[in-house]
Amino acid sequence: MRRVMNSKLRILIFAILLLQVTYPQITDLSEEWETNMSFELADELENVVATQIATLPNTLGFIVIHKGKIVSENYYGSDLETSINIWSVTKSFISALVGQAVDMGMINDPDSTASNFFPDYGIGYLDTLTLHNILTMSSGYADQFYPTDPFTFFFDPSQWWALNSTEILLSMPYAYPGEFYYNNSACHLNAHALFYGTDMTPSEFAGEYLFPHLGIDDPVWESGYLDINDGSAMLNLTLREMVKLGQLYLQDGYSGETQILSQEWIERSTQSHVETGIDDEYGDLSDYGYLWWLIDDVGSVYTAQGLGGQIIAVFPEYDLVIGAHSDVFGDDISDHSTVLNYRILEQIAPIFDDLASNKHHVTVPRKISLEQNYPNPFNSKTKIEYSLYEMTTVEITVYDIGGKLIKSLLSEVQSAGSKVISWNGTNKFGEFVPSGTYFYRIEAGLHSQTRKMIIIK
Repeated sequence: MRRVMNSKLRILIFAILLLQVTYPQITDLSEEWETNMSFELADELENVVATQIATLPNTLGFIVIHKGKIVSENYYGSDLETSINIWSVTKSFISALVGQAVDMGMINDPDSTASNFFPDYGIGYLDTLTLHNILTMSSGYADQFYPTDPFTFFFDPSQWWALNSTEILLSMPYAYPGEFYYNNSACHLNAHALFYGTDMTPSEFAGEYLFPHLGIDDPVWESGYLDINDGSAMLNLTLREMVKLGQLYLQDGYSGETQILSQEWIERSTQSHVETGIDDEYGDLSDYGYLWWLIDDVGSVYTAQGLGGQIIAVFPEYDLVIGAHSDVFGDDISDHSTVLNYRILEQIAPIFDDLASNKHHVTVPRKISLEQNYPNPFNSKTKIEYSLYEMTTVEITVYDIGGKLIKSLLSEVQSAGSKVISWNGTNKFGEFVPSGTYFYRIEAGLHSQTRKMIIIK
């Protein structure tokens, strides 16, 4: 009897302890930032910011996000409403957009050759080059068309837009892919690949799938040939808007309860794919991922870097995101970037070392998964597999490329587990739909996911 009681007591104690476990709160990035200016190290942090950051003459704004809340925010000649060109931080936003398109099956995996993304140009080099090479600044292309003087470009971007057609970019002189070479012109091809794969400009695609989840409303983003936005620079954001991308990556692609970017893509983007050999202009950023800079070959800290000191720095170990806006028309902008990066890494981030009780980043559990339909393309019937991680109301719908609802395949409460459903290519009236590209979408509770499929008659 005593043994039974002891067993029950242990179970009760375990249950009480389990209820006391706290799980990381996932910030809803579509909402305004919450603040926590009175956190335990606030005085120390503000003192270091005042002596190490505010004293840099080119700094316009500096923000620190800890555990999803603003713990320090300071502006110098600007304010929280100031929206500026974030320059090459734009590249990291492009990386996220490409990742979303890959997640949804709208474009091929980056390991595919570039000829799969640009099939109409008949350029032999595209059978060797991959999108992976373009995302990692190892395309082998020369940077032939992007202006060498960024200030000339700033005042007269038309000289760049007049030259950035897809064919001209793909026809730039090349050597062989694989070696790091920082190349704005080649990087712009990521925006073109996104455009041809989704039939949407980067701005349109972001306006549908990324910006609303980050609370970003129709930002200025320069565009040119076929209205394709610059894939290397020219996205204008406030500091609060800009750092939300870093927080999204820190949260494994979740904004609140909605996952908009896969954890797989984030891990792939923030691991080292190529050594940069750069340790001066931007500090010790020795490795490169998918348009993210890394301070080492394991991605323990990854950063987005823009001309003159536009920075997003993500520290997963500390649950920390740090951002900066800087004046590109100030003095010695390269030196400013170097010093600013150094002080973020060596003066600001270490303050949070004692607060990092868990040295390993907590992974947010997935709630649903939606697989690629099979077969795809298909003629008369295809299967769609999906998994639920809890009992919830599930809706699966099919849309055409213009966003028009074609058919609701399912709307009911289902238990957790792996499922499969079929579609015979008919609309809600039982009529067969024509050949073309369609999208299927699952919504389960607060979670959703979309993929592309193709019908060929």
